[in-house]
Amino acid sequence: MANKIDRYENVQATIEGDELVIRCNINEDQVDAQPSASGKTLVLATSGGALRVPDTALKLNLTLYRKP
Repeated sequence: MANKIDRYENVQATIEGDELVIRCNINEDQVDAQPSASGKTLVLATSGGALRVPDTALKLNLTLYRKP
């Protein structure tokens, strides 16, 4: 079995040219998916709040989830 990836560590964002590329592992066997605060969804990845996009005035806020 692969090492579990914590949902807060499951967001990687890079700038490639003029594009922001976001990568999240969607393999639920490898991700520490947990219920949302309300319990209505299962969260696979989250930025944990707004993240600053380097060298820009932009911020990214991301939550990747599904219905249980």
